[in-house]
Amino acid sequence: MRQIADALAGLLLGRPRIVYRAAGRPRAVALTFDDGPSLWTARVAGALEAHGCRGTFFVLGAAAERDRDRVAALAAAGHELGNHLYSHTDPERQSVRALRAEIDRAGAVIGDASGARPSLVRPPYCGVPRKVARAAGRRASTIVLRSVDPADWQLESADEIVGRVLAAVGPGDIVCLHDGMPADGGGSRTRTPTAEAVERLVPALLERDLRPVTVSELLR
Repeated sequence: MRQIADALAGLLLGRPRIVYRAAGRPRAVALTFDDGPSLWTARVAGALEAHGCRGTFFVLGAAAERDRDRVAALAAAGHELGNHLYSHTDPERQSVRALRAEIDRAGAVIGDASGARPSLVRPPYCGVPRKVARAAGRRASTIVLRSVDPADWQLESADEIVGRVLAAVGPGDIVCLHDGMPADGGGSRTRTPTAEAVERLVPALLERDLRPVTVSELLR
């Protein structure tokens, strides 16, 4: 009901829709990755590519500015890029004007590196999505949240990440993982467990007839 209400509000107000998962039960899931690019991004992307799959990477503008080549490599490999704003500041503490500036700044950096500005936005912490939708306006088509959150950013065990995802995931889910670490982030100081987990999750999901696809593919 919450997703339907958010989608209707977006249509009526001319704002991007807000989604947590795909409607219905498609035999697919979206593996999404926040806070990159980083030195772990290529391994995460490669784990998907090894099985002919692609993911959606919600790129942090500040990280992209430091590492445009990795952003370009993701786009060239066919992965989907999303906007994770610029600074990873908690959106609940920001004004609509400040959020709009963050979306614009990150979008410009990502677009310069990849050749296209992303139409998907995920706010840090998935916070205040309606406020973020108001800030994004026609800059975005969709505010993407999550339906499976294993909190991998604070775990140091690939086993635990894999176990949490497989215990919760089902058709149409959007799984939130992390391939980078923002400057203000806590938790684990490495994303190696996440990279290892993705290498195991992709074949495990395929065995369950749940193909990992991009968010846009899932929502279609």
